Amino acid sequence: MSRWILWRIVCAAGVLPAQVLTMEDAVNRAMATHPDLVAARASRAVSNFQIQAAKALPAPEFRLTLNNLSLDPETADARNSVAWRWSPPRPRELTLKAQIAKARQRAVDAEILAAEARVAAAVRAAYRRASLSSERLELARRANELRRQMFDVTRRQVASGLKEAVEADLAELTLADAEAALQRTEAQTAAEKQRLARLIEPGKTIDFALPPLDATVTITERRVLVERALRSRPELARAEGNCQEAEASKAIAGNGRYPWVSFAQVTRRLGADATSRGPWGVQVGVDLPLFRSAAQADGRIAAALVERCRLEEAAMRARIRQEVEDAAAQWETAAGELEKLERLISGPAARALIGTRAALAAGRADRVDLLAAEARQLSLQDRFLERRLEMAALQAQLELATGL
Repeated sequence: MSRWILWRIVCAAGVLPAQVLTMEDAVNRAMATHPDLVAARASRAVSNFQIQAAKALPAPEFRLTLNNLSLDPETADARNSVAWRWSPPRPRELTLKAQIAKARQRAVDAEILAAEARVAAAVRAAYRRASLSSERLELARRANELRRQMFDVTRRQVASGLKEAVEADLAELTLADAEAALQRTEAQTAAEKQRLARLIEPGKTIDFALPPLDATVTITERRVLVERALRSRPELARAEGNCQEAEASKAIAGNGRYPWVSFAQVTRRLGADATSRGPWGVQVGVDLPLFRSAAQADGRIAAALVERCRLEEAAMRARIRQEVEDAAAQWETAAGELEKLERLISGPAARALIGTRAALAAGRADRVDLLAAEARQLSLQDRFLERRLEMAALQAQLELATGL
């Protein structure tokens, strides 16, 4: 009886001791509580405030000039002054700064998506390993029980004189190996479930049960995987945001090459009495970039940064294609090996078991032969699950490469 059928029977009986945790539930809970994601999402609020700050106009200045701090009567008529000063932004300066802030926000969002993808892939891999380890634990228990039955049958056959005493010793050694393997599998299963629990609820103890996984392995055409990666990988969105920021910085640097009003000031002189007070006056300052200025240097730097950014984006696309190709190749190789094991289990191993049962019914084999055939089939099934455990890491690598 398969593990899935046993699971359905237990669910129908309503005797599950722990909560049933699906892979989707595990991913959703990790998305809400994982500390790396909580910290990454805090950057979004910072980027929102940066956009507001980029759109803000420069604050005006209030200026007060006092020429008679000593209160000397001889200089009591010295005129003081009061002024309002404001430095207007250059044309499109606020718009370009807002574009820079929005580009940084897109880069932050891409960082968050990348962090979420890493956590989701880690949770799915841990979930698969925990579920498959639980299946291996059931196989190890069945194999241990078969070895115990083989030992009991062999010991009775030795007592009846049908076999030599050495056969009982060999059966006892095989049973000891099976018990040791069972202990290792129990420890591995507990460790895998703890690792999954730490990803879901860090610092908390969770008691959960895992349903069996679907053993179907699908292989998608590499071209489709590459196209999906180039659409979904958050690293490309982050690179695009960096390039947009560089483009806006280049435009801001270009604005600095032209004359512009650096400040506008309204001033009034204040005297000791009404007769000594002066009228309001206006002062205007204008930047004249007549010489080789910092703005020109900043423009060249910004242009070089834009060019470098586009080259880095192209290199990233090539790297993503290679990552998908490598991950898909490893996945296809592992899937082929898994298919061979499955054919062995359903083919020669199953036929050998059926043949041994027929031989036992016809009196051409004994009980130990049948138990040994069942143990061989369990061993193949364990190899099948062990290979699926290894494929859990390959599947996580492929998911990260394709941006799922």
